[in-house]
This record gives sequence, C-alpha cells and structure tokens, in this order.
Amino acid sequence: MPKFREYNQSQGVFRQLIPNELLEDEHPARIIDTVVEQMNLEGIYMWYKDEGQPAYHPKMMLKVLFYSYMIGAMSCRKMESGLMMRADYVFLSGDQVPDFRTLNMFRTRHMKELPELFTQIVTLCGALGMIDFKHLAIDGQKIQACANFRNTVDRARALKRIEKIKGGIKKLLEQEPDKELPKEVIEERTRRLEKKKVRLENALAVLEMWEEEKASINMVDKDAKIMTHKDRRILPSYNQQSAVDGAYGITCATATTQSGDVPRDLFTLVDQAGENAGGSFDTILADSGFCDYETLRAIEEDREETFCVPDKRHEVDRHGDALCGEYKKSKFSLSLDGKEMKCPCGQSMKVLSEKNFEDGHTERIFIGTSCLTCPVRSACTKSKDGYRRVTHDSRQVFRDLMRERLTSVEGREAYQKRQGIVEPVHGHDQKNLGWRQHHLRGLNKARLEFLLVRLSWNLGKIARYKARELFELTGRRTFCPVEA
Repeated sequence: MPKFREYNQSQGVFRQLIPNELLEDEHPARIIDTVVEQMNLEGIYMWYKDEGQPAYHPKMMLKVLFYSYMIGAMSCRKMESGLMMRADYVFLSGDQVPDFRTLNMFRTRHMKELPELFTQIVTLCGALGMIDFKHLAIDGQKIQACANFRNTVDRARALKRIEKIKGGIKKLLEQEPDKELPKEVIEERTRRLEKKKVRLENALAVLEMWEEEKASINMVDKDAKIMTHKDRRILPSYNQQSAVDGAYGITCATATTQSGDVPRDLFTLVDQAGENAGGSFDTILADSGFCDYETLRAIEEDREETFCVPDKRHEVDRHGDALCGEYKKSKFSLSLDGKEMKCPCGQSMKVLSEKNFEDGHTERIFIGTSCLTCPVRSACTKSKDGYRRVTHDSRQVFRDLMRERLTSVEGREAYQKRQGIVEPVHGHDQKNLGWRQHHLRGLNKARLEFLLVRLSWNLGKIARYKARELFELTGRRTFCPVEA
C-alpha cells in the first residue's frame, strides 16, 4: 500500500497569519495601502470622539472601499464577503471584518470629505509625473439610477393610477371572505394598495409644486431624471462627467448632473481640473454637447486655453446631411455689415426679421427673393411655401473661428485624440467593472459613488504604471502635507 500524508478535513488547524506577508510587493492592494497611509485624513478624524466604543480605523475602511471599487466589488455585501475569505482584503483590513452595514454607513457618512481625498490623489498623480497638462478631454456618460422606469409618473399617470388603486381597494373591501380568499389575504392586499396610493399621492404633491405641466418624477429615486441613452433606452439616470488628462488617462475632475452635457458645465470642469491638478491645461477637447454661441464667445475673449469644441451643425456636416454640399448654410455669403446675403446661385436675400438682445448680439432671418423661379429650389429648400430661409446670429463669427481651428491640420490631430483619452474610461466602467447602474439612490449618493469609481480608476493607473516610483516618493516625503 503506498504511503501518503495524513489527510483529515475534520481535524482542527492552527496557522500563524501575518497579513503583511500575504501579497507580492507590487500588488494593487499594496499600492492602495501606501497611498492611504500618506493621506491627510484630519477631516474624517474630526467625526470621532474619545468616549464610547472604539470605531474601526478610517484608514482601514478607506483602503477596503478604494480597493473594492478598483476591482468592481461595489456592493458592501461583496466587500464583507471578501474580508472573510480573500487574502488581499485580509492584508488591507489586518484581518478585521466590519459588516456590510458598517461599511455602507462609513461610505455615506463621509461623502463630504471624499472630494478632498480625490484631490489629494490627483495631486499625487501630478507628483508622479502622470499629468502633462497638454490635453484635457471632457465627456459625460449616462448611468441608470437605482430605480425602475415603471416607477416614473407624471400628473396624468399619477391621477390615473390613484383612481385605479381606489377602485381595487373598494372591490377588495366589498369581497366576502371565503376559503379561496380568506380575510388575512384581503387585509394584506388592501395594505399593499394603500401603501402604493400613499406613494403616488406624495409624488403627485411634489409634481403640483412644479410649474412644468409635463414634469415627471420617479417615486423610488426622486432626483433621477429620465434620459435617453446611446442605445435609445429611456431610463431614470444620472449624467457622470469626467475631465481626463491625455498623458496616462488620469481623471482630474468629475461632476454628476441631472441632465445631459450642457455648455455651462464646460468651464466648471476645466477650472476644477486645473485646481485639482495644480496647473493649466494647454488644449481642451470636448464634444458638441458643450457648445453654444455664448460658450464660443467666452472661449475666444475670456479663456487662455486652446479649445476644440465643435458645434452640432459642424458635426452633422462632417457626417452628411440632406442640405449638405453646395446649398448648406455655410455656402451663403454675408456682407460685411451683416445686412445683405447672397445664396450660392448669386441671388440676393432680404431681411425677413431682426431681433436685438440685451447682451448686444443680433439675430436676423434672411429669405430668398427669387426662390420660386430658381431651377435648383428642390435641392435647396424643403419649405412648404418654396422659399429658403437662413438664420444668422452676429455671434457666428466665433463659431466660424472654431470651425477654422477644427478643420486645420493641428486642430484635426488634436480633436482626434479626444475619443482615445476619455472613451476608454467609460468603457472600463461599463465593461470591465460592470458599472451600468447605480447602487445608491439620490443625487448626493450618486455623486459619491461616481467619485469612488473615478478615484479608484486613478489608483489603478498608479498601480499599473508608477508602483516603484510611488514607493520611492512616499519613502522620502508625503505628497500631501499633514496638519499638526
């Protein structure tokens, strides 16, 4: 009979466990451990007092949170499971196991301190040479809220559902109990309907406070607004915006909004990114969602950075349109004083209407004078009366300057980098991490969740490219001054 070592699964095992010896030197968990140990956490320490039961150390809790979001374990129950069974979690926690409620409470309790921690990590990335300030790409992605579209109602839908529930309650109360439908079942169903009715009445009360007649609200997450995603799904969502540096893909600023990308968000993100990174970026790359005439005017007159921000019409012209080509709007020539216009066929156009605005700009609508006898009318206009109309805004000079910049060789090369800088960040979120829907409800918690996702993205970049440099840097000095 061959000889084997004794094998007994019922026998007790005593093992000496040293968490610091569980992982290799450049494991991502060690990177997070090193970063958090150097951070200034005075803002978090202020929440705790000497008396009472000692709390888990904030450093340990932050390490667990940051690492969990880096690997895509965003549920606190998954974090608790990892703390019990995984060596990387045991290393970070020192074999302590806070339960999922404690982890979630810590996460939401310190949401106001998280932006400062995000800034500290961006500062560290700059100290490691991961930000070159050459290109800053800005874009947003829509992430579904932790709510179902079916829970979204407007005034008409809410009233209709309330009346339907009232009818159901009345029918249940008139029902005589029997073996198939005992009294307990009737009472339970009535209680559920009453609960739904109260939720609908509360939602209706909020809707009636708003001026917009067609406004809607989600009864589960009242802050989530209906948005159309790229795949044409209509869902309650939040728009998560990122400002990403082009050197290593470090996210320098974030924003969570309740609408799609709008022009007023552009300068806010640029200024925040410069403040967090400690410098000014040379070229700003953004899509047409951030463009309007007022933004273009501010770019040319007030900003020092070079912006590459196409207008929506410019993007349509590049991809083809029914009125592109010889008879598109840019082919119509305007006189120097802006009061006369000629069509591509050389025919004069007169001013149909003129409107002056308080900020000084003027908007004129020109109409053709010889359209009815023009042989190319069908290719030029689709209007019912047969006349071509062209709207001209006096601020179009700023749009033309931007188009000229984008069509130049340098402009095309710069703008082509936008997609390669910011889109991979969105792909990592939705494909690698599987983050297509929020786990928390409410605007503030959605902002918290996105900051954790972006913060962990930056930490992952450090672990991948600058692990040795990090150990050398933190061995000499801290990257963030700690208050005495």
